[in-house]
Amino acid sequence: MKIKSVKLLAIILIAMAAVFALSACGKSGKRFDNILPTIEITSYEGWTPEDVPANVDTLTHSYSFQQRIYWHASDPDGVIKGYAFRVLDEDNNPVAVPGYDFIDADGSLTPQDLQQKYGVGWAIHYMPGADQNFALDNPNARRTIWTSQKYALINFPAADAFGEPVKRISKFEVVAIDNRGGISDKAWKQYRTESARPTCSVSTTKGNPAGDAVGSGLKLSFTMKDFDPFIAAIPYKFEFKIMKLYVDSSGNTDGEIIPGTESDWFNTYDQESISEYQLTRHTTPALVYDYENGTAISMTQVIARATDLAGVISEESETTPLRFKVKPGFYPHTQIYSKRLLTMGDFHYENWQDDTTPEVLPSNTVEGEMRYATSFFRNSDGKYTAVHSPNLKTYVRWGWYGEYGTVSANGTSFDYDDPYGKKVDVVLDRATRGNYFSEIIAFDLRFDGQPYYFGPYDKPEYKQTDEDGTVWLRLPVDSPLMQSVVLTGAQMDVGEHIFEVRCVDLQYEVDPVPAVIEYEVVPYIAPSARHGILLIDDDLNHPNNSPDSLVTAKYANMVGDYASQTTVLVRSAGGNTYPDVRRRQLAFSELMQYKAVIYHSDNPGEKGNLHLEPDGFALYLRMGGNMVFSHTQLLASLLSEISKGGVRTLMLRMMGAPDQPRMSTVTTGGLQINPFMQYAEGMQGYPRLDVEYGDPASFNPLVQQRHGLSGVSYFNELGTGTPIYTLGCKPVDYAAFPPTQDQYNRFHGKTIGIRNETPAGGKVFTFAFPLSYMKDEGTKALMNKILAEMM
Repeated sequence: MKIKSVKLLAIILIAMAAVFALSACGKSGKRFDNILPTIEITSYEGWTPEDVPANVDTLTHSYSFQQRIYWHASDPDGVIKGYAFRVLDEDNNPVAVPGYDFIDADGSLTPQDLQQKYGVGWAIHYMPGADQNFALDNPNARRTIWTSQKYALINFPAADAFGEPVKRISKFEVVAIDNRGGISDKAWKQYRTESARPTCSVSTTKGNPAGDAVGSGLKLSFTMKDFDPFIAAIPYKFEFKIMKLYVDSSGNTDGEIIPGTESDWFNTYDQESISEYQLTRHTTPALVYDYENGTAISMTQVIARATDLAGVISEESETTPLRFKVKPGFYPHTQIYSKRLLTMGDFHYENWQDDTTPEVLPSNTVEGEMRYATSFFRNSDGKYTAVHSPNLKTYVRWGWYGEYGTVSANGTSFDYDDPYGKKVDVVLDRATRGNYFSEIIAFDLRFDGQPYYFGPYDKPEYKQTDEDGTVWLRLPVDSPLMQSVVLTGAQMDVGEHIFEVRCVDLQYEVDPVPAVIEYEVVPYIAPSARHGILLIDDDLNHPNNSPDSLVTAKYANMVGDYASQTTVLVRSAGGNTYPDVRRRQLAFSELMQYKAVIYHSDNPGEKGNLHLEPDGFALYLRMGGNMVFSHTQLLASLLSEISKGGVRTLMLRMMGAPDQPRMSTVTTGGLQINPFMQYAEGMQGYPRLDVEYGDPASFNPLVQQRHGLSGVSYFNELGTGTPIYTLGCKPVDYAAFPPTQDQYNRFHGKTIGIRNETPAGGKVFTFAFPLSYMKDEGTKALMNKILAEMM
């Protein structure tokens, strides 16, 4: 059996050898030769001698110069790895075309077998992942003639050597290469192309000066209009000349060129944007002043022409020249936008989104409460202030005069301090506020007497030193900071700080008067460390409603037992003469110094300024402050105004009112209507308060005559506050101006005074009637009781 197995194995091996020998019969060299790929152009346009589209006469038919050419390749024994293409002129010479500006003219990138077969001149491309900061004509660039594109947008030439439009014959050729290096036969098509002559216009990026004065730095702005159908008007380059013109004594010109001043043509091809060209006194060409001793002695003229992607050049005669007079003495004006100067920290915030700001403000959430940044307060010295906390931040946004404005049919008006207008983006001169056709290119920054520190730009090349030795950090206009900084950490430590910024324009001139914010960060004062009473007089003087001398004397009597501890601030008459951007005059940094604050606005004919001061009062009360409010019938509308529909709630909650106050008034008009209140009935041990009339007489003639007060609000609903005073109404049978029974029932017993204790332990008393209209003995007893609770 073993011998039979060996014989069988031998027979099988001999048979397999015979099969291999037969299968190899007739073969030599490699086992399998590579089958070359094939390629064809699939676009309809163009022709070859064998493939002429219907209705195309190859002797006369022309196409638009711009053609999108598609192709398709296949490989029966492999895969396509790439394509190479080129454009040939009428003489079959390879040419570069816009969009494919570099060709392999010397063959350094073309495989030998492709060179031998078809020659050189194939379009050059970046290799995948190549650093495209290297130009394609740079030998250090990672480049190749092979691409994975399956179509190309080709701008065929359609002009002669002088840029005149002519119909020209061009050829497009493309080959494919497979995974084994095999190169296909070329596919090609021929095209006769044409292009209409474009037109060109020239201005500056900031408008046409039309012969007016400009600064010594501007950017020319070029525009091309093309008339080729269905093709975007994309220029290949612009060219311009600059020259000087004679002017008369009025600075006007008839267009005569001053001999020897006309420059050569300069082109924009190598500019970052081919539609712009920057000119200063230090560029080539340079701007030269047209003024001597304040008088115009010449005018600068720029003429321009455009070249389209087909090489056709516009007519110079169809371009209106740009004219201007270069004048020294223009400077930008820097602006720190007050609406975007915002601060936020544990002791500086508001709990509502300011409805005057059309953007989302910086915010955070603390124990479920949204807190928003708000502007600095100004203290009584006019200095910006904030109260320190470890998380205190200030957001600063700056710009320049001319950045924003309002555009209408009547022209443009500029909003110098409003960053929410239309972006006009011109630069206005500091002195004249006229457009001098420049641009802002950089900002110089300093903080606390040193160059502002910004890590990525903390390098010598970003430091600018003035003639007096002052050093600034100079940031390009497109730096990561753009036009804003956030001041944090040591920049918001306790103490005085100063931030300075100035604009730099295309002339490299700086704003001679930098924009500055000086602010003081003060330490927080806890309620237990506060002392004294602040008495805020917000009564507008009126001989009948609130005569200054008498109202002042009445409040002095109320706090007479605390006179040595009382400071008076007259709000309505000026008080703090440095209101902030919101017209606030009462800074939390100063309010928090006092153990108690008494605010009165007792003139029934004027609403006072309570609606401007909720921010400071809210923080003071939130942080344990004690307060007394005395007001009139106008309190009802004021608290509704303050609440902003129930979203601005902090001060109202501290007062004990609901988020949306529901109050009514006794009077339905002036003081002569419904003079029904004669006393305020005290509760919980608070003394009765009688309206002053008779003997002693009221300082208000109407109250004296009618024996009652009508300038009163009352609460229809409370929040956390508790009633301590109700309205005492005249009886219906009173001799002078009595109420009807319905009126008596409506007003008598209504809540007109409330007390609230805040979460931080502060006491807040709100009187919806003017305390100065009440008799002195009652209001003094009341104030002594209140201050005893607070102090």
